[in-house]
Amino acid sequence: MLERIFLQLLNMSFTASIVIAFVLVARIILHKAPKVFSYMLWSVVLFRLICPFSFESIFSLLPTKANPISQDILYMQTPNIDTGIGITNQSVPVIIPAPVPQASANPLQIWIAIFSHIWVLGVAALLVYSLIALFRLRKQLLNATLYQNNIFISSRIDTAFVMGIFYPKVYLPSDLNVAERSYILLHEQTHIKRLDHIFKLISFLVLCVHWFNPFAWIAFFLSGRDMEMSCDEAVIRRLGDEVKKDYSASLLTLATGRRIVSGTPLAFGEGDTKGRIKNVLNYRKPRVWAVLIALLAVVFVVFGLTTSPKDMPGKSIGVNATILKIDKINQTITVKGNDNNSPIGDNCIVSWKDATLQTVINKEDPIKISIDDFAIGDHVVLFLGEIQESYPTRAEATTIQLEPNETSVTAYPVQDLWNARTKYVGDNSAVGKLIGLLPVPMGMQYDHFELQTSSSPYKVELVYSVPTQSLSEYDSENSAASNTFRTNALYLLALIENADEIQVTLTDGSQEIAFTSDREWADHAVEGEVSDYGKSPEKLQELKSLAWKGVDVSTLQLYHL
Repeated sequence: MLERIFLQLLNMSFTASIVIAFVLVARIILHKAPKVFSYMLWSVVLFRLICPFSFESIFSLLPTKANPISQDILYMQTPNIDTGIGITNQSVPVIIPAPVPQASANPLQIWIAIFSHIWVLGVAALLVYSLIALFRLRKQLLNATLYQNNIFISSRIDTAFVMGIFYPKVYLPSDLNVAERSYILLHEQTHIKRLDHIFKLISFLVLCVHWFNPFAWIAFFLSGRDMEMSCDEAVIRRLGDEVKKDYSASLLTLATGRRIVSGTPLAFGEGDTKGRIKNVLNYRKPRVWAVLIALLAVVFVVFGLTTSPKDMPGKSIGVNATILKIDKINQTITVKGNDNNSPIGDNCIVSWKDATLQTVINKEDPIKISIDDFAIGDHVVLFLGEIQESYPTRAEATTIQLEPNETSVTAYPVQDLWNARTKYVGDNSAVGKLIGLLPVPMGMQYDHFELQTSSSPYKVELVYSVPTQSLSEYDSENSAASNTFRTNALYLLALIENADEIQVTLTDGSQEIAFTSDREWADHAVEGEVSDYGKSPEKLQELKSLAWKGVDVSTLQLYHL
């Protein structure tokens, strides 16, 4: 449980780091704008560090989804993450230890367990330090005298600060003159009016949780700086430009004590005196149009960083299609979807890069093909990445299975399947690649897969979309498609070492039919252990031959859901 919390925290912290980088750049662009706009930008950082979820939008400025680190990474044969940043993704398999065959435990699980406990100790240490600092400060303030309302004067402090949550109090040094006291008091009261003392406490607690992230520390200190400067500007706007020099002098008076309340979340004072004085002296009331532009820029950045990239429809799905046009110059084919409500519609331009192109004729070994082997009217099964919403739609294929003359030939690329084998059901990337290499029966459309990894039996579920009028045709063990499902199950059980069950679910959106094949059935079908066939490409080739001869399906279970 702790490890899962820690992984989720890493996701939040990583995404927040990207957001912080954006905010740092935005602060540079807005350096001449009132500091209240820079201060507003830090709200999105706080949101990202606190919330494990976000909204999706096509206007998101982030390169990745909110959770680039999968909870299943602990079980992947080749650990990987999807940050949206190529160089980061490529470095992960090199840095993160992969499972060692025959080892009693996955090294990554051990490391995550160690780091998660170190994280807890770090959080506890910061909280204890903060409470001790607060206790010492409260002891120091025992002799403070009431000045008026919630304002106290003390001879034992050198700087002004706000202390408390629900009933905040202002503490002022006793050696301030009347003018200095009025300026500093107005500054502190502005903090309270804007609820800065609440946001400062929340920010500190969030920092304690994300203490391992250096970007979180940068955000904490710079947001505090922007908060103070924006508060200074609020005072100047209220009192007028003529008080700039006197106000700056009052800041300088407090400069020697600016560190007295560091590390105390319930009492925060002033800092960065030089920067604040410079900002006060240079402050000019902005023009209305400049304020509007800065406000629009901040709103755009906040919205873009609060939302996560939106998944385009049709991502990682398999579809049946017929070739309408072939463009050999641009290496594309134009196809139409064969199934009702196909996500590619009746006109889709398909390109590919490093895709697996294959065909099987008369159940021989898959033949690697090129665009010259395509013909108009051929039936293809496409496994597509992102489908762009346009007309015609556009998509990039990761796998293209060509079935000439629309035959129901089944293609099993043995070498590619064996290369994608994995020890764990939780290896989302490897399991997804295996499924992408399996054939899709005619008349249906691959939709998605789900993994059951939390408890035994460990299961892989493949979901296919079927038109309502055709669903009843598959309501039998002896349907044409069930033979493909059984063969696919044999391959998956042979190539996913700890998989216990393979379930195929056919659905029209309101009704479901499920075929379940377990390891006991598979062992019975091959008269041995099906896992033995996943030990080498040669053994997998034997499984292919066995599957084509037909297998005993007496223990195949059919469920109506």
